[in-house]
Amino acid sequence: MPADTGSRRLRPTRLFGEWLAVGTVLGILVTGLILAGGLRRFDHLLYDLVITARPRPPPDAIVIIGIDEASLARIGPWPWPRRIHADAIARLAAARPRAIGYDVLFTEAGPDDAGLDDARLDDALRASPVPVVLPLQFMVPGRDGRAHDDVPPVVGRGAGSAARVGQSTIVPDEDGVVRTLAMAVDGTTRWPQVAALLAGADVPVPFRARPATAPLRRVDERLVGFRGPPGSFRTLSFAALLDGEIPPELLRDRIVMIGATAAGLGDQFSTPTAGRSGVMAGVEIEASLVADLLEGRRLRRAGDGAAIALALAVLGLGMAGLLRLRPAAAAIAGAVLVAVVVLGTALLFAATGLWVAPAGALVGVLLAQPFWAWRRLAAVNDWMMAELAELGGGSVPRAGRSVAADPVTRTTQLLAATIDRVDELREIADAAIRGLPDPTLLVARDGSIAAANTAAAALFGAPGLAAVDRTFAGLPPFGAATLADPATPWRGEHRAADGSIRDIRSTPWRGPDGTALGWIVRFADISALRRAEAAREEALQLLTHDMRAPQASILALLDRNPDLPPALARRLRHLATRTIALADGYLQLARAEAGDHVMAEVDLAAITIEAIDELWPQSQARALRIDGSGLDSEAVLRGNHQLLLRAIVNMIGNAVKFAPLGSTVTCRLAPDGDDWRLDIVDTGPGIAADVQARLFGRFRAGPEADGVGLGLAFVRSVATSHGGSIDVVSAPGAGATFILRVPRLAAAPAPGRPARAG
Repeated sequence: MPADTGSRRLRPTRLFGEWLAVGTVLGILVTGLILAGGLRRFDHLLYDLVITARPRPPPDAIVIIGIDEASLARIGPWPWPRRIHADAIARLAAARPRAIGYDVLFTEAGPDDAGLDDARLDDALRASPVPVVLPLQFMVPGRDGRAHDDVPPVVGRGAGSAARVGQSTIVPDEDGVVRTLAMAVDGTTRWPQVAALLAGADVPVPFRARPATAPLRRVDERLVGFRGPPGSFRTLSFAALLDGEIPPELLRDRIVMIGATAAGLGDQFSTPTAGRSGVMAGVEIEASLVADLLEGRRLRRAGDGAAIALALAVLGLGMAGLLRLRPAAAAIAGAVLVAVVVLGTALLFAATGLWVAPAGALVGVLLAQPFWAWRRLAAVNDWMMAELAELGGGSVPRAGRSVAADPVTRTTQLLAATIDRVDELREIADAAIRGLPDPTLLVARDGSIAAANTAAAALFGAPGLAAVDRTFAGLPPFGAATLADPATPWRGEHRAADGSIRDIRSTPWRGPDGTALGWIVRFADISALRRAEAAREEALQLLTHDMRAPQASILALLDRNPDLPPALARRLRHLATRTIALADGYLQLARAEAGDHVMAEVDLAAITIEAIDELWPQSQARALRIDGSGLDSEAVLRGNHQLLLRAIVNMIGNAVKFAPLGSTVTCRLAPDGDDWRLDIVDTGPGIAADVQARLFGRFRAGPEADGVGLGLAFVRSVATSHGGSIDVVSAPGAGATFILRVPRLAAAPAPGRPARAG
């Protein structure tokens, strides 16, 4: 029974289903991680690497006046009297900078109870010809149920003051590192970022007042383009400003930012570029945003949607590579994809200032490799276990061994056992091919000889295409092209170089699933058969000659001796004629049974008409009428004209012989399924059932026949050699109908089609 070859291969749909499941699960997992913020720290790490890789140099238009340790030592401990700040603003205003950012909270009254310090500071702010930006403070929660209270500076409120108020809140990310600043904070009032006021930048988001009970909303958060480690901006000491040690040219037309840089003042934050110190002063963070605004840079984070889109696109590419490429190539492609994602997001950030978080994409690609390897291995292992169990019965056929419980070990054991079994089967197959009595070659589709048995080696020497061509010199070159040709001469009988006659036959060589692998070519030695046939033909000729010659002499003597008694002469003439008929019939039957007849397209209707014409004298002698039905149209089949003619002559001749004088013999030809059916009908005495059973055997004439009993045996042999049959339908006293069936041309049997029993 043929094997179910469909189960012999791991179905592509199974692997594709596993691949689709892995991709879907990873897509959902990565999407969930991005939305839940599970990859933010990884994204922060990647961003920090990018922002610190090649920072931009700080612009010359920004100068920081730092409240550093030297200033504290020179002026005194913090907080300082407001007059110190008033003097600083006055000195800065005299230098004519572009703007002054004073990152110090003046939200409470100064230490001078009389308010003289605050008044001095107010005077300095009114006298300043350049804007001075001061920060306000947010008290969270606020009083009386409010979510917050806005606490602006107590100075700079009067008319004509140069003070501008903004917010300088710094909110670190969840890992405690500052990466963004909000361009504004919205509550009941919009408070622009100090950096925006200093750079003269607008906030593009429309303002919508929020209720006092609503929390503050950070507007237009931007990534800060840090310019390097702390101290990258030009920084001067506050004490040097008060002592007049800073040349005015150094400050003119520049943005001057004053803020605490001393470690003990608390205005220190962790940033990606903080370096070994680990922290950076708030005023320097603000200066970095001012630098971005002056240069027109808008650094921002893309939303989760962009990160998810990038992750799914990269995951799709990675999964496609895993499906289409070999494991080693897929691993290389995955590594390349990781590098492309990191480099691509970095280049996109450098070119547009848009940071698309790549962590989801990287995690998806990195997880795809082991997940897909696991599921593919599981699918292959399941398939291999099923196939090995089916092939080997599910057990390890080795003495003293049992199947292990571990799946990998069990698969290995079954695989080893199956390899042993396949080796045994291969040895059996090789032995079977080698043991074939006829020379046999296995020719691959490319024309090479894949295998040859011992008999082929003896015939061709070292089996090869050239050796085969030398053995059969009169044929075209042996190979795939000639074997694939339906009309190839490399079929039939040919004489080999050693003088033997070889019957060359080829059949397609196919795999278990029906795939064409090549051809199996057999070179059977039929020399002895042909010699036997020749001897048989010679014996038949001799036999018929020895039988015919004496009988012909007897008939000649009878013709030359008319004086013999009439009864004796008739008896002798009958016996001699019968013997000659026996010899002729036996010779015809032997040749019909030989089977080596030339077949061609013939017309059964024309042959039947020819047989009727041949029997016209006999039918006239008995005053019989022979009617033909269906003989006007062609009845084409593949056959031997002479054999069919002799067979139909025998059939009609029997009907003429047994039909009553003056009666009618009917010859009726018609299609019958895939066959032509020729009925020969007479109205004679009929045939008993016991006689019908042996009617078509040799020397089996009917009880009233005077023939030798070979005619119907000859008819059966001809019908069988044409792939047809002969039947009789009769009963005593009811005449007889002999039915000849032979295949029509469209349904004619291929050589070797088994004939049907008559």
